[in-house]
Amino acid sequence: MKEAPVFQIVGYKNSGKTSLLSDLIAFGAEREEKVAAIKRHTHEEPLKVMHHETDSYRLHEAGSFMTGVDSPGRFQLELSHQEDYTLDKLIFLYRQFDPDLIAVEGYKNEAYPKAVIIKREEDLELLDQLHNIQLVITWNEAMTAGVPFPVVALKDWRKRLSEVYRLAKGEESRER
Repeated sequence: MKEAPVFQIVGYKNSGKTSLLSDLIAFGAEREEKVAAIKRHTHEEPLKVMHHETDSYRLHEAGSFMTGVDSPGRFQLELSHQEDYTLDKLIFLYRQFDPDLIAVEGYKNEAYPKAVIIKREEDLELLDQLHNIQLVITWNEAMTAGVPFPVVALKDWRKRLSEVYRLAKGEESRER
């Protein structure tokens, strides 16, 4: 069995990561592919526990470090931890469910294939700092005219989703 490919969409805060990742996931889902998502939450406020005031919440509050709820067609998992889990560990867990693609938002310093969003001129520094860049998504084509990576203008994102999805799955190599 082939391991699910991993593809990251990275950029600074409010650059459009979640919107673009949502489009990519929807594209795969429309083709009846199983796309799994991992999102990095770096904000100071803690995540909200699933289904406040439910049995799963009571189990969590009782001290369960891992609480899963399985129902017809849906499984939710909450995992409390003191140390940060590496992206590799999360990907290992996700691969147990045989996805066709693991789409990751954030974790910009990881070495998985990635698209980098460039919204402002100061964001261009990411292109020198990050590894395994497959694609640049730009808010301003003039700003990214000289970059050594394939570029997709934000305005063309949806028109080029088929191409981006193949790239994300490793079915299409990036061109220079």
